[in-house]
Amino acid sequence: MSISVLMYHHVLENDGFIAISQKNFEAQMKMLAKGGYTTITPDELLAYKQGKITLPKKSVLITFDDGWRNNYIYAYPILKKYGLKATIFLITSWIEEASKQPLAFEPACHEKAKILAKERPGAVVLNWDEIEAMSDVFSFHSHTHGHTDGYFGKLDLADDIGLCKQTIKKRLGFDDVHLCWPRGIYDENSIKIAKDAGYKVLYTTKRGANLSDNECEHIRRIAIKNSTFWLKKTLFIYCNDTLSRLYSLIKSK
Repeated sequence: MSISVLMYHHVLENDGFIAISQKNFEAQMKMLAKGGYTTITPDELLAYKQGKITLPKKSVLITFDDGWRNNYIYAYPILKKYGLKATIFLITSWIEEASKQPLAFEPACHEKAKILAKERPGAVVLNWDEIEAMSDVFSFHSHTHGHTDGYFGKLDLADDIGLCKQTIKKRLGFDDVHLCWPRGIYDENSIKIAKDAGYKVLYTTKRGANLSDNECEHIRRIAIKNSTFWLKKTLFIYCNDTLSRLYSLIKSK
C-alpha cells in the first residue's frame, strides 16, 4: 500500500493559480468522504513510514502550505462538514505578525496575497486564535519562519528553520519533527541542517506516492488541480503500489 499526500494552498471563491474554488474544494472533499478515503495526520504518516502502524487502504494526507487565512474561512468548515482531517504548514513569522493586528479578512489571489502578507498580514494570514479554533480538524507543522522571503527580517536557513521550530514549541507546545520546504527548494546541505535541528520528516513538491520504507527525507506530494474527476483518477493510481510505480516510471521517461 502507498500513501498519497495532497498539496493545497488557497481556497477562494474562484479557481486560480494555486487556488481552488470553494465549490470545487467541497466536491473533492465530498468525493473523499463518500469514496471511503481515510484522512491521516503527519504523525500517522511517520509511524506508517517507520513500519510501526498499518493504515487503512485509501489513506491520504491533506496538506496546505503557508497558513493563509482563507484556509480558516473557507476550507475549515468544509473539512469539518465531511469529518476530514488536514494539516497546515505554517510560516511562523507571518503568523506572529498577523496575530499582532488581526484585520478584516480580505480574499485575495496568490499574487495579491503575497503583497498583503507583507503589508497587512492580519488580513490574509492566519492568527494564533484562529489556529486554536481550527485544531479540531487541522494539525499544524513547520514551513520555516520566513519562507526565505525576508518580509520580516532576512534569515539564513539554520535560523529560518530553528526559529520556526522554537515558535511552534512556544505557541503550540510540542517539538515539531515535520518540515515542508518553501517552494520545494532544498539540497543535501538543507537536509542536514533540518535534521540537525530535530526534523525527521521532510516534505517536497515532487509528485508521487509514499511507501512504508522508512524513507522520510523526501515525502512526495501531489499538487492539486481543480477537477474532482482528475483527483479521483490520480488517487486510484497512487493508492495502488503497482500502478503508482508504473506511472512514476512512465512519467520519468
